[in-house]
Formats: sequence, C-alpha cells, structure tokens
Amino acid sequence: MAKQTFFRTERDLKTLNRMLKVGDKVYAVNDIETSMSPWEDQQLYSVYTVTGRSWIDQQWIVNGSSWTVATLVHQGGVYTEPPAGMRNMAAPGPQVAGPLPAGQEFGRDLDEAELARLEGRVAADRRQHRKDGRGLKGHKNKWF
Repeated sequence: MAKQTFFRTERDLKTLNRMLKVGDKVYAVNDIETSMSPWEDQQLYSVYTVTGRSWIDQQWIVNGSSWTVATLVHQGGVYTEPPAGMRNMAAPGPQVAGPLPAGQEFGRDLDEAELARLEGRVAADRRQHRKDGRGLKGHKNKWF
C-alpha cells in the first residue's frame, strides 16, 4: 500500500474503504494538551489494526472495538504509513527527570550544609525504620 493521507472528505473515505483489508494498519494523529505536560509533543500518532467490518454500516472496524475508520477520518485524518517526524503514542516519552550519566550526577560540588542536611535525613529514616521494626533482624515484627 502506497503512503497516502486521507482527510475529512467522503471521497477520501470511499477510496480508503476500497483499499483496506483485514490486518492492515492505519495511523491517526492525536492532538495532545500540553498545558499540564509542557515537555510532551503537541501531536502524537496512534496505530490501529483493521479487524473486520461493521454489520450495521459496513465500515471497517479497528482494534475489534466500535471505532471505525470513518470515525478516524472525520476526527482528523488517517495515514497508511506512520507520519514522519511524529512519535507513537505508545512509545516512551522524553525523559525529563531521572538518573544522570555517571560522573555528572551533580552540576556542582555540595557544600557542608547540604551534605549535613542529606546525612540527617538518612539518619532520621533509619531511626524511623528501627522504630517501626520492619525488616530488621532482632526486632519484633509488628504485623498481626
């Protein structure tokens, strides 16, 4: 199947209905709201597999659900190949936090006050852990 884009017209939908068969994959573009996640891409695509025809209107059904290719066409377009330059919605997003590469854990050296505060937090956690008696040898387990 050649790479083609089908947008919101009935003519495109008729052409697409003639081309598709069970097992074909179609790709639909989704607009993503970025006000709560500014690091996310503004558009991602989803992959749908054609699984059969609807007995009501004879439209192609995708992913074995009530969604049809006609619904996808009317929502914003269907592609026969993955859209260039877009990420799949099921793929992992960009990493915005997490471990840094070895040797670059900190952008600067920590001063004495920061080190003391971190060590104090570790000591407080250990005290609380002993007080709770969870998982330490020689301490009674408080689970009943």
